[in-house]
Parts: sequence; structure tokens; C-alpha cells
Amino acid sequence: MSRRRFVEPGRITANDRRTTRRHFLFTPDAAGKMAQIFWYCLAVAARDNNMLVHAAVLISTHPHYDVTDQDGKLPNFRRQFHRLLAMCTKAFRGWPEEVFNKSQAGEHELLTPAAIVKSIAYLIANPALGLAVRYSKDWPGAKTLARDIGTRVLRIRRPDLYLDPTNPHWPEWIELKLVMPEILIEYYGSLVAAQEAIEHQVQVFEREARAKAKRLGRSFMGARRVLRTSHTTRSTSQEDFGALNPQFAAGGDAEAAARAVKRLREFNAAYDEALRGWLEGDRSVVFPHGTWWMRVHHGVQCHPPP
Repeated sequence: MSRRRFVEPGRITANDRRTTRRHFLFTPDAAGKMAQIFWYCLAVAARDNNMLVHAAVLISTHPHYDVTDQDGKLPNFRRQFHRLLAMCTKAFRGWPEEVFNKSQAGEHELLTPAAIVKSIAYLIANPALGLAVRYSKDWPGAKTLARDIGTRVLRIRRPDLYLDPTNPHWPEWIELKLVMPEILIEYYGSLVAAQEAIEHQVQVFEREARAKAKRLGRSFMGARRVLRTSHTTRSTSQEDFGALNPQFAAGGDAEAAARAVKRLREFNAAYDEALRGWLEGDRSVVFPHGTWWMRVHHGVQCHPPP
């Protein structure tokens, strides 16, 4: 059973999802086709659901993206984005099976400026942390750099596969702006200072990656070798099965974490009480603010925001 969803406008979340059997289905290609597919699908889903995209990267086995959910539509956005990305990837690769694995996709709320900076920096540094390239800027696929956030506007052409060119929902060109979270601009005092804070943390992660490579006696693949890797290759690195999927990150702020835990417990308690009434036939029960599934699929009443 999937986790109960708490969805409300304004939340900043870090998201990812793994490919089936950890195949390198999203591995970059020299023509940049996979990157084009990724950015186009992300732009369309963000447009349709009014999402602010802060940073995104497409690793060979998974996409990472940090976004602000302006209207409380994150589940719709993720479902649309993942489906579009999967269908276009199947068409591009000639892949006859599912693209994503069946486990729950990663999603956790970023509660503090420190958590946001660390999450975005981790996203940017992911190609280095995976020992693909020594420096994140050298990743040959879709990527974000610290200086892109708040300044870069991508203009992406519609991929010439799967999407019907006569359907106006799929424009020939679409734009996607990478937006700096407003809370970081306020916290650090300027866009440039926020970019520098993220870049500093990226460098920390890249040093960790080089130390990891040295400790394991391994070398980085390098961009040319990455481009030569087949999409049928599977990752051989160990993965912890059954590990907990966190619901939020506080960046070391114990008080923010405690508040989030309290809020979640109160939500679950109110949800349980309302659900009991609903199952007993009382259609007048009111579910807590943030309820998703019951509101969208059954039209239940919900409390207003606190």
C-alpha cells in the first residue's frame, strides 16, 4: 500500500524515481536526445500543474528534481511527468517493458534553507557522487549547475517521437525556467549569494566523491565512456532494500523537524478519525487539510488551511 499523501500548496520537495531493474535507460547520448526528452516532459508537466522547477538532473538510472508545488498538485505533476518520460523513453529506446520500477518513488519535503541548499547541491553533484564524472559540470546529460538556478531559461523543441505534433497540447517549442527558491534569496540576501551557497555545498560533495573513489580504488568513468554505455546496462552498486523513505529533511534543525513530526502526527490522527466515520457511512465527515486521495477521488470535505 502506498503512503498516505499530505499535499498542500507551497511545499518544496526533492523527488526521484528509479528505473526498472536499475537499467541505464536514461543514459546520455551524443545527440542529446535523452536530455531533450527529459526537459520537454518536465516543462510540459510543470506548465500543466503550475510547478516551479528549481533544479533537475537525469542520471542513467533515475531523474532528480526539486520543485515548489504552488497549487497543491504535486501528485498530478509527478504522475504526468513520469508517464510522459516513460512513454517517450520507450519510443526512443525501443524498450518493450516498463521504464520505472514498482517501488514507491522518492519524495520528501525540504523544511529549511539548509535542507534546500543541501538537496539542490546533492542533485547537482549526483553524477560525481555516482563516480560517473569527476566534476558535475562534465556530466554529458541533462544537468543543472548552481549558476543556472534563477537565471537559466531552457527552450526545448518537442521530441520527434510519441507526441502527436498536431495536438496543440504538445507545442513545437516550450520554455522552462529554473527558479531560485524565494526563501533562499531572502535567507542569503541575494540571488548570487544563494547560488554561491549551493556551489560551496556542491564542492563539498565532489570532494566526498573523490575520496570515495580513492577509498574504493576506482576511477571516474568520464564523459566519453558514459556516452558509450548501452541503455541495457544495469547498475551493479549495492542498494539498501527496505530502507525507510524519508518524508522531510530539516538540514539539522531539530525544532523544524519536531514541528514537522507533530504536524504529520496530527494530520494522521485527524485522517484516521475522519476515515472511520466515512467507512461507517457518514458522508458529512470533514478530513484534515492536506488530504489528497479522498479529496480527489471521492470528493470529501476538507478543513481549510490552518
